Amino acid sequence: MFKFSLAQLILMKDIASIKDVPNEELVVGGGSLCAGCPADLGLKLALKALGKNTIVINSSGCMTLFVTYPYMTTKVPWLHLAIENAGAAVAGIEAALKQLGKKGINILCYVGDGATYDIGLQSLSGAAERGHRFIFVCYNNQSFSNTGVQMASSTPYGTYTTTTPEGKAFMRKPMVKIMAAHGIPYAATACVSYPIDFMKKLQKAAKADGPTFIDLLCPCPTGWGFDQSKTIETGRLAVTTGAWPLYEIERGKFSLTLPLQKLEPIENYLKIQRRFHHMRPEQAMEIQNMVESQWTLLREGKYWETQEY
Repeated sequence: MFKFSLAQLILMKDIASIKDVPNEELVVGGGSLCAGCPADLGLKLALKALGKNTIVINSSGCMTLFVTYPYMTTKVPWLHLAIENAGAAVAGIEAALKQLGKKGINILCYVGDGATYDIGLQSLSGAAERGHRFIFVCYNNQSFSNTGVQMASSTPYGTYTTTTPEGKAFMRKPMVKIMAAHGIPYAATACVSYPIDFMKKLQKAAKADGPTFIDLLCPCPTGWGFDQSKTIETGRLAVTTGAWPLYEIERGKFSLTLPLQKLEPIENYLKIQRRFHHMRPEQAMEIQNMVESQWTLLREGKYWETQEY
């Protein structure tokens, strides 16, 4: 059951537009998540891109509520474990597959930002250092949303959380840079609002010989404070205002995957979210200047000189 068919291999090469996306659903209904949750969509897109020969590793977080025995909502194997252990599980699964002689199987870590940027960073870094072959997707809602929307090191500057009521006073951790600095073959950002871009990046990651990392922005209606019908719109604004640029680092080479000619005003993004309602006009202007400065450097290919907003 774990061998790729010719049709699957062709399909993995060909997702370039919406007409190329497979119809088969490997995520089914019944999961217990918030209305408008983008992490659900991100997993559906990931499994459409990678196919059924995939084992999913999930550290504790929002998606822990999604697959809870006996209510299995995926048609692929799902391993849930403690919040800090995804990288360790990669090593065990890879060793088991090798022992069994199984090939052509994707190991997908689908893990929240708290379990990526913070509590799980040690095991993720170790797995990358050892060179295990896996795809790590951080479904990033920029806080510890599952436990009450506390600040994480993925939380942007100026953001309200329950532990930063006046707004976070420092920048978020540059996670993609940290992973790229491990010398891994592929690292990228993505957003659920740009599904084809995300799926193409997943397929690049699947073909890489070694660890890969995708930081997937998942706008959270509950934690960010916007209407549940506006998830995709909010994600698009994150990208088009420059708050979340889309790019990839392929074997050390940086490139923008959505090179916008002009950014929308950051105010359009901030004003629709309750987590920024405390913000004064001068703070919003400070963020606008940060984003514009970062975007100028990105357009010039000076990725390593940027500071993450």
